[in-house]
Amino acid sequence: MTGRHGRPVLLAAAGLHMVTQSALAPFYPALFRAAYGVEALAATGLFLVVCQVSAVVALPLWGRATRRVPLARLVTAGQSAAVLLAAGLVLAPSYAVFTGVSVLLVAAKAVVLLAYPGLARSHPRGVLPGVVQYVAVLHAASVAATLLGGLVVSVPEPRTALPLLALLEAVLLVACLRLLRPRAAAPAEGAPASATASGTGGPASGPPASAQGADGPAGGIADGAAHGAGAAVGAMWRPALYVLLTAVAVYAARPYFTEYAAGAGASAGTATLLFVLPHVAVLALLPAAAPLRARLGGRRLLRYGMLVAAAGLSVQAAVTEAGWLAVARLVFGAGLALGQVALDERVIAATGSGAAYSVVAMGQTAGLLLAPLVATGAATAALWAPLLVGGALLCALALAAPVAPAAPARRPVKAPPAPRAPFPAYRSPSGGWRRGRAGAGRWARSSSRPPLRAPLWGFPGRAGSSPRRRNDVR
Repeated sequence: MTGRHGRPVLLAAAGLHMVTQSALAPFYPALFRAAYGVEALAATGLFLVVCQVSAVVALPLWGRATRRVPLARLVTAGQSAAVLLAAGLVLAPSYAVFTGVSVLLVAAKAVVLLAYPGLARSHPRGVLPGVVQYVAVLHAASVAATLLGGLVVSVPEPRTALPLLALLEAVLLVACLRLLRPRAAAPAEGAPASATASGTGGPASGPPASAQGADGPAGGIADGAAHGAGAAVGAMWRPALYVLLTAVAVYAARPYFTEYAAGAGASAGTATLLFVLPHVAVLALLPAAAPLRARLGGRRLLRYGMLVAAAGLSVQAAVTEAGWLAVARLVFGAGLALGQVALDERVIAATGSGAAYSVVAMGQTAGLLLAPLVATGAATAALWAPLLVGGALLCALALAAPVAPAAPARRPVKAPPAPRAPFPAYRSPSGGWRRGRAGAGRWARSSSRPPLRAPLWGFPGRAGSSPRRRNDVR
């Protein structure tokens, strides 16, 4: 994909995409109300839906493009468009124009999602450290987006804070032009490169030994999927569905959480802090993901992580005090860290090209699209209902992740016997040269030098001599 200098650029692009796509979602109602006088919450819902639909539509197109064009060039092209569109957001005169420009911006930035497999596999220490690094970047971006969103809605004219986003996009474009260059001999990212997965280069035919456990390479939901260069797009629908349901469970708990915490008596600052706590817990627990992966295996880590996250969400629906909410949010973040790492490692091992991973990315984006709808439907009953729905769905997903059976004891394999040396050639009484056990006896004839004495009676002697008879006397 790119050299080692391209990794930070792609990670920064992924983090900025996280900020623009989903992390700012809780702050859009205040932005639309202050900037354009739009009070209806349905306007925010429509904005989020059309942006996610644009990403779902754009991802397969970007995936097909990776078969012919290196992914590094596609990311640079998408970033170039993002700079212009981010500037358009600053100048948008109305809600309709802002929505239209945002749709194009999300579609242009969606290409960076296809870099995830390459970023993971190209990590110097293997797939799992690459996954951990990528997850850390995304959650750090979520924390930064929360702070940026608070800044945007706190200024008298929210659109005056949007040039900061355009400036970040411009800086990222300069970095792409300078550092994000495809390798001279590398094939297009859509083709099975010898090094692409969760990073920007690396082993081609699967995850390294550090990413494998007792349950096989990334074992779990992707069992049976094609690996490496031959990864078929059709084989990715099963992991894509699992990723979709996970995204629905996690993100359905987000839209109404601050209102739920405020209704329980928390201040605006406390509600914002509670909203950020799961991301902080993820960042704190990520260093322990690799030791736990080595101890438990991929499938068990996924199951236990999902169960812990489900417990954290369910407890949030049952308590209202800020202290207990904080504990439950931390438990949810801890489970999310383990489950997300195990799930992403498994998906990365099942994908071998940008086109194949585009199916999984499309499933994740569709999950982000469905999550607000599920949250809205549940919140009509009670503000704590989305939390309970997310916890129940995560519990079901944990039970659907099979645990690897114990590996059978291997019997020692006996080494095959060494091949026996061929017998030397000899000349039979009927004439002609043969091979056999008789060649090891008195009738053996060396192929390199003639015998030093006359042969037995009745057999020809040296070349040119006459045969001797039994009664001949010297």
